Amino acid sequence: MKSIKLNSLFTNIVNLRGYGPYYSSLFKKLCGDRYLDILLHKPSSLITRINISELDNKYIYKRIIAKGIVKSIWIKNPKIAIITIEVKNQKLSIIYFNANRKWLKNTFIKNKIILFSGELNKKGNAWQITHPDYVINNFDDNNTIPIYDNIYPLTSGLSLKKFKTALSEASKYIPKFDEWINKELLIEKDWYDLESSIKNLHFPQNNSHLEKKDKYIERIAYDEALSKQLALNLIRKYKNKSFQKNIKIKNILKEKLTSLLPFSLTKDQLTALNDIYKDLNSSSPMFRLLQGDVGSGKTIVAFYSLIHVVEANYQGALMAPTEVLAKQHFKLFYELGEKLNIKVALLTSKICTAEKNKILSDIKNGKINIIVGTHSIIQKNVLFKHLRLAIIDEQHRFGVYQRLEFSKKSPNTDFMLMTATPIPRTLLLANYGDMDLSILYEKPNNRPNIKTVSVSNPRIKEVIIAIKRAITRGDQVFWVCPLVSDSEKIDLAAAESRAKYLETHFPGQISLVHGQMKTEERDKKLTDFSLNKKPILVTTTVIEVGIDIPNATVMVIEHSERFGLAQLHQLRGRVGRGDKESVCILLYDTKIGAIAKERISVLRSTNNGFIISEKDLKLRGAGEVLGTRQSGDQYFKFLDLSIHENLIKIADQQAKMIVNKNILLSDSYGNKLKTLLYMYDQNKAINLIKSG
Repeated sequence: MKSIKLNSLFTNIVNLRGYGPYYSSLFKKLCGDRYLDILLHKPSSLITRINISELDNKYIYKRIIAKGIVKSIWIKNPKIAIITIEVKNQKLSIIYFNANRKWLKNTFIKNKIILFSGELNKKGNAWQITHPDYVINNFDDNNTIPIYDNIYPLTSGLSLKKFKTALSEASKYIPKFDEWINKELLIEKDWYDLESSIKNLHFPQNNSHLEKKDKYIERIAYDEALSKQLALNLIRKYKNKSFQKNIKIKNILKEKLTSLLPFSLTKDQLTALNDIYKDLNSSSPMFRLLQGDVGSGKTIVAFYSLIHVVEANYQGALMAPTEVLAKQHFKLFYELGEKLNIKVALLTSKICTAEKNKILSDIKNGKINIIVGTHSIIQKNVLFKHLRLAIIDEQHRFGVYQRLEFSKKSPNTDFMLMTATPIPRTLLLANYGDMDLSILYEKPNNRPNIKTVSVSNPRIKEVIIAIKRAITRGDQVFWVCPLVSDSEKIDLAAAESRAKYLETHFPGQISLVHGQMKTEERDKKLTDFSLNKKPILVTTTVIEVGIDIPNATVMVIEHSERFGLAQLHQLRGRVGRGDKESVCILLYDTKIGAIAKERISVLRSTNNGFIISEKDLKLRGAGEVLGTRQSGDQYFKFLDLSIHENLIKIADQQAKMIVNKNILLSDSYGNKLKTLLYMYDQNKAINLIKSG
């Protein structure tokens, strides 16, 4: 049951007169369709207007508020209308393009006084305002034009006026909250109560409110941070309540595997494995995130972890996001498993019914030690005899609550997430605080360097020459494009067009892959490329993560200025996976902006994914870097992880203290915190308290 204080704020905008299902859907797309969501939609900028009584050159290019008498209305055609207004014996023209004729006639009535606002301009000696912000023909003290006026991000079909009407209505329902932030912190940070912060941010009345804008935002951002960190810490405590049997083994399989490998593990890999073994051997379930840069050796760490539980007569599973990546993992695991006398099986949706039924039976009977697959392995018909370790590879859509739901499918199972996307420290704390962390910074010594160069589009023929040299050596080439087919609106090279162009230079040697293909066709072409049936693969970003082609030494990224840093780094990591020197060529438009130039410069200067991820967070923000707009992790409304790192740290400290003292949130202060959790949609954490 939600806090009574929040009941009115959870009202859907569909109940507001003049809005209905259509506008409700637009608000849901933009920020959410409840009054609370609208109040938590952060303004992007502020307009300040000046009240004037007469027109003057000092007001040119400024937004003014003035009164005047309508003297004439001239509508030449549907495209242009000019209304002449008299302001203290001075003439001003209000100009509209493509305005509704009926609206014009109802708004501008000859000889009537109107109140209006807009940017004042002058053409020769003639005063003008084009498309005023406001025009009011029935005004009083309660119906005026605001001096301070926020601008908000919008979505197609939703006007600023419509949004602000809903915002004004929603503000009537803001309750006086019982404070959940301790007094010492409020004083230290010079924060205001939540009610004042929301109202004064959205509806500033004076210069004092403007000066305190950042404080209002920071206060609301901290509430978001505290709600998330409190939820993560409650979940962590809940997970640790489970108990399972300790694992005791003689390490025979792991020692044999070490003797078989043609390389030595790095210090980071050994450290990560020691932490993983410690978790697996304990009586509490493991929830660990293994992150490492491209080529840092996460896959072999995963295999060592799996055979650790196999030697104790348990089963292990690894789930990959695509069939291609699942097959890639399976190939390595199967080859190593043969030498270790371990049964490894692949389970995907493409396997025929008879073979699938045999695999399902063997999993249930414990005849298969390690199962590798796609989402197929978490279907209801997949029953394990005794699953102990489940590893999820590159599953960014698995947010904190999805991870929790997944763990419930097998309560005595240890879980590990793997990601090749280095995650900035602040994002780790904000999104993976419920998990322990292992990081692979080092790369194996056998990994070659990847040289990164930038080339402007007019020099594309030089790139063609470089590709010819690579193919002559027997190497393979990735050519990545940002679009699938040509767009008249966006002047970008498309994969289909580029494939045709390259075919003229390399006839019969081009293969094309993109996300709009059927999965079967795409996977076949990727498999063919891995077998070097054709040396050049033109593709979109479907090959961003996990594709391992040791013979590929050239990565061309077209319109590289359109990609984020982390994505460019992941794409670059598709080459340099064998023992040959490799190159990443960043093709860019000569008209790129300053931020795009900086991205390219950063990528050329370092191969360190962790440095790149921190820079990417500052350039693009958390939503893009981590994909928080996907279904797994929520994105933040006010909390900006690129500038509010300190708020996350403070919130995490506070949350740990709260959970350690009062995990049930049972007293009056706990009830205040429950209101906070409900407010930011962390109610599943409250349900855990009840079930615990």
